[in-house]
Amino acid sequence: MSGATPAISGLYRLPIGGDGAAVLARGLIERLGDAPPEALARVEIWLNTRRAARRLTEQLAPPGGPPRLLPRIRLIPDLMRDPALALEPPMPIEPLRRRLLLARLVRALIEGAPGLAPAASAFDIADALAALLDELQMAGTDPAAIAALDLGEHAQHWQHSRAFLDILVEAWPALRAEAASGAPDPEVQQRRAVAALAASWQAAPPDHPVIVAGSTGSRATTRQLMQAVLDLPSGALVLPGLDPDLPAGVWEQLGPDHPQSALAQVLVATAADPAAIAPWCPTAEPPSEPRNRLISLALRPAPVTDQWLEEAPARAVEVGQATARMTLLTAPTAREEAAAIAWRLRTAAEDGQQAALVTPDRTLARRVTAALARWRIVPDDSAGRPLGQTPPGVFLRLVATAIGRPAEAATLLALLKHPLAGGVGEVRGRHLGHLRRFERDILRGRAPQIAWRSVEAWAAKDAARLPWAEHLAAALSPLEHLGRASLTDMAAHHRAAAEALSRGLGPDLPLWDKAAGEEAERLLANLAEVSDAAGPLTPVDYRALLETMLADRQVRQEAFRPHPGIAILGLLEARMQSADLVILAGLNDGIWPVMPAADPWLSRTMRSALALPPAEQQIGLSAHDFQQASAAAEVVLSRSLRDDDGPTVASRWLVRLENLIGGLGPEGAAALEEMQARGARLLAEAVALERPAERIAAAGRPAPRPPAAARPRALSVTAVETLIRDPYAIYARHILGLRPLPSPGRQADPLARGEALHRIMARFALAAEDGTDLRQALETAAEVELAEVPWAAARRFWQARIADIADTLLAGEAERRARGRPLGVEVTGAREIPTLGFTLTARADRIDRSPAGTLAIYDYKSGTPPTKKQVSAFAKQLPLEASMAEAGGFTDIDPAPVGHLEFIGLNRAAATMRLDMEDQDITAIWAEFTRLIAAFADPGTAYPARARAEYIAYAGDYDHLARRGEWDDGDAAAVEDVG
Repeated sequence: MSGATPAISGLYRLPIGGDGAAVLARGLIERLGDAPPEALARVEIWLNTRRAARRLTEQLAPPGGPPRLLPRIRLIPDLMRDPALALEPPMPIEPLRRRLLLARLVRALIEGAPGLAPAASAFDIADALAALLDELQMAGTDPAAIAALDLGEHAQHWQHSRAFLDILVEAWPALRAEAASGAPDPEVQQRRAVAALAASWQAAPPDHPVIVAGSTGSRATTRQLMQAVLDLPSGALVLPGLDPDLPAGVWEQLGPDHPQSALAQVLVATAADPAAIAPWCPTAEPPSEPRNRLISLALRPAPVTDQWLEEAPARAVEVGQATARMTLLTAPTAREEAAAIAWRLRTAAEDGQQAALVTPDRTLARRVTAALARWRIVPDDSAGRPLGQTPPGVFLRLVATAIGRPAEAATLLALLKHPLAGGVGEVRGRHLGHLRRFERDILRGRAPQIAWRSVEAWAAKDAARLPWAEHLAAALSPLEHLGRASLTDMAAHHRAAAEALSRGLGPDLPLWDKAAGEEAERLLANLAEVSDAAGPLTPVDYRALLETMLADRQVRQEAFRPHPGIAILGLLEARMQSADLVILAGLNDGIWPVMPAADPWLSRTMRSALALPPAEQQIGLSAHDFQQASAAAEVVLSRSLRDDDGPTVASRWLVRLENLIGGLGPEGAAALEEMQARGARLLAEAVALERPAERIAAAGRPAPRPPAAARPRALSVTAVETLIRDPYAIYARHILGLRPLPSPGRQADPLARGEALHRIMARFALAAEDGTDLRQALETAAEVELAEVPWAAARRFWQARIADIADTLLAGEAERRARGRPLGVEVTGAREIPTLGFTLTARADRIDRSPAGTLAIYDYKSGTPPTKKQVSAFAKQLPLEASMAEAGGFTDIDPAPVGHLEFIGLNRAAATMRLDMEDQDITAIWAEFTRLIAAFADPGTAYPARARAEYIAYAGDYDHLARRGEWDDGDAAAVEDVG
């Protein structure tokens, strides 16, 4: 044999369902035959993805296989960067630069016409315009054609979108100017690269085979490359998943949503007859020809579905064979779907099967990965993880929240507890030690925003923590005062703060470690490189830009030794490889296929006028991926009846397939039933796997019985209601000493509102002397007290609340003034039960004295005052305060009869509730209270949980400790002696 490489030319097809890379390699070896080893090295192969290139390399040079020289494997997306083409300029425009240029124009438009869109949406709009620009470039349409669109017959909202479309017309010359300086649009550069390569081939045709494999030719530029290859003396196209069972007449009726529609465009462009396209490797058979014929029939376009009836007899004969290794898994929820898939992958790994999960649903893929972790199986995941979900991405987002505004306690706590904060080793240990004290003293239960002066004052009390606090302030306070600034300044300040917080007080910087850290560092460097295109940004603009960039960038999962037989593939990667078992998951409409989003800029007529493809084209590509993957040797078709948002709808392809199989007579009904039965068994096994071997008995309703010495010797009047309704809460708080942990940065909750309203009413009561303008006194009290409220929105809302109920409050105050005069507000008091060694304490909101010498006690309620029935059962506060007053228990107030008890509502209704003193036997109520305390002083009395909860919805601070949910309120209490 001579050293010449055999000629390879024409169109070929890979079998549907076959391992594309394996068949491509096998066919190439067979076609080269007895050619010398260097013949393979002279072959040039163009593929779509790096994973496909790796897979082909593995098939040509498998471990333990014969040594071979490898062909030149090239990637179609990298063509624009080929230095051999000597294109000027050499690199496409940086995508971020283009985004910033467009966003600057969008912001200018919105500033001139604020009604068009919110200012914060500038980057989202710029991204949508960039996507449209990409479509125009892929179609070879000049953006200037937008200006020629006639919108006279279109709806009014298209006229509004025209203002944004004109940005593309305006921006295109600017982008071309960028091209003149060395950065054209990516699609323009790719098209130029294809044209340059085709011209070089035409001038000097290569003397070696050139093959384009695995591409559906969905892009016009790729079709141009494919045509240029086909024109070569030794050029070949190897099409993935071309359907040989599609009748000739059907090819002319394919819509854009059919699986063969993209390949049909290639056939039209090359004037090829589908029936004449030979298999690339004649000796490589598809895993199941009957299944291929069945799926091909199921996916026929709507105008020819009458062929179902024509071909039904032939398909019925082989339906059992076609579906013998097909499983239909329908899970109740997405979680159970992931569990069942993980279980099937685990059994495949145990049996030595090559298995692949194919899904566009990344959430489902992550759930499956998490479920596999229980068996320490790490799948080889082709997709990355959004940078924003990695530790460095989360850390950068947390730091960015402090730009242009005071640091908030909750966010600051999350930032400082982040694993990348505070350094490494002993440095981080000391950081966490200071942080625990900082959290307790400053961050929890105080104002939501942090004042660095107060932090430094706190730190000054301890010399050991002062450098730590000063370091925090030095890192974050510059961000707080950063306003509208250049992107360079924004990114520089952001990076400086992130590095300082990550390094802590030590020398090591963990933030930029590993692949995710390196990608995060490149992101900030990228921002600095293109900052001149952005113009001045506000902190809100910067955060929006950062969020989109973090979401766009993918980081390859850093898995240690992924399992060699378990893979998770995206749709594009699955075109050129298969496995013994393929699981198609997430088969719900909206996921697979993804529904085309409504075009915000162009109607169908307008898209057609601009020669843009219909939105359904993407559905056709997804359909092709479904047809290809579902033809594997063994297939599981999986979906869930519900996802996180509610009920789901089965994928249209799955519905078609089920309807066809079920309609193929008794044979089809039996086949469908067996597919569903296999899925039900798989789901049952996965559910059983999570079922514990032994059922743990549910906890009973706790009723601890502590010794007498541990029982409380004092309670406040407000705690008496808790003692009656939920004694367990008293046990947890006053015996165990447990307190609810305040949230980081106290929020404007009902308790905070009640405290503020109480202070207002206390100041008002003391200020409103005779002759005082009551309305002015109320307004002044509200203004003074609310000035101390740290939440601006709540401050305005509560001030409005006081203004709304002012007339009612003032009318009630006039009655109270006629009844008596205030003796004191927030008056402390106590009364003992000497025989029990117990003290009842109180803080009365307001006590007045009448001219007759009797006392009136008032209690403010920021919510609805209790009813008389509630007072008789639970709310004993005012009657107990009355007994305390009559016994002289209040500070600086002489004992006197109580003639009036009243709850004053401070809610919207501002209702009051007066207790009828004839019904309030103060002496009897105190005696009843004494009996209650005596009962709980008895060592034989337990503290049951939720003894008399008024409402089922009532929630206590200690319900989780009592393990509520394992028992019901009607269950008997489980009394237990505790030490």
